[in-house]
Amino acid sequence: MDHAALDLAPAASAAPAPAAAKRPDLLGPRTDVAMIGGLSIAFGALIWLTVDGNAGTSQISWVAFYLAFLVNNPHFMASYVLLYWDKRKELLKRPRFVWAALVAPALIAAWLAGGVVRRDAPLLGHAVNFMYFTVGWHYIKQIYGTIVVTNARRGYHFTKGEGRLLKANLYPVWFMSFINGNKGMHDLMQYGIRYQAFDIPDWVGAVNYGLLGVSLAVVAGVVVRRWLRDGRLPAPAAFAAFAAIYVWYLPTFYHVHFFYLIPLFHSLQYLLFVVTMKKNQFQADARAKAAGDLPRERGLFLAYAAGFTGFVGLSAWLAFYLVPNAVDHGARYDRQLFGGELAMFCGVTFINIHHYFIDNVIWRRDNPAMKKYLVG
Repeated sequence: MDHAALDLAPAASAAPAPAAAKRPDLLGPRTDVAMIGGLSIAFGALIWLTVDGNAGTSQISWVAFYLAFLVNNPHFMASYVLLYWDKRKELLKRPRFVWAALVAPALIAAWLAGGVVRRDAPLLGHAVNFMYFTVGWHYIKQIYGTIVVTNARRGYHFTKGEGRLLKANLYPVWFMSFINGNKGMHDLMQYGIRYQAFDIPDWVGAVNYGLLGVSLAVVAGVVVRRWLRDGRLPAPAAFAAFAAIYVWYLPTFYHVHFFYLIPLFHSLQYLLFVVTMKKNQFQADARAKAAGDLPRERGLFLAYAAGFTGFVGLSAWLAFYLVPNAVDHGARYDRQLFGGELAMFCGVTFINIHHYFIDNVIWRRDNPAMKKYLVG
């Protein structure tokens, strides 16, 4: 969930929409806080207190692998539904949809295909570097969107200046994640493809920490000033989301076992908004078609929900397991050069990078479906 340019109100004094005032939560106050980041904070604390950081990671890595089929992988496929199905009538009409649906995936595919055809493993490795650089951008943009939406539903709106200050604090969090993963020159592996970390100097990290600390103090000052003036604080879910990104990325909180589960918690956060939007949409569609026939309305809603859930689950299984494994077992390629999971590497890398571009055009303030079924 990217919520690019999602300033839902121009000023802090703007009145909340009636629907948002009636139902300020997405799925419920406890569910919202848990899925948006509270569960990850609690689980991170539990791991810190109970698991030795030097213990083997084999068990947690398998847990994360299986949980990916339930949460992580479907969250990617949900974004494809939001673009290629929900926006199918606009794909060729609006430049940004042409970019996200056609141009960007063609460029990513050409990059990966070029590396395979040219037998250029380093070129494929650079795709991993790009993926890990952009994933931090994707994470902090999603955090910004979750904060804006959960606050807007409670009638708490940021001014444009306050929104920029919040972003100014989140960007150093992104840079921090990239800097800490690229200290020293060393080789890493991704599905059998070798890539190289960048040797980022220590002083860059020190400067970034300084920017992070100053911008965090400024954001805290904005919140306190608003409270002194209006007597209001941001939504509990917004606090949970903001705290979560620090727990995920701040090196002080790093724990190797918790690190395996961060994509799971990010995906839970994303699905909170997808489920809310699709649930409201399915209910509205079923109500319109049933015309007062309540049993038929419930049946239609159940059919819509089951169809959506079944599709994203099945497509996730095909995209992240069945198809790439079948290709890797049946295709002929240089396994000494590329390892034994070339198709898996290309598929996972492609979907990850493309997902960022999809979210950047879907979760915007001018998306009618989002404004109607998510914001209220």
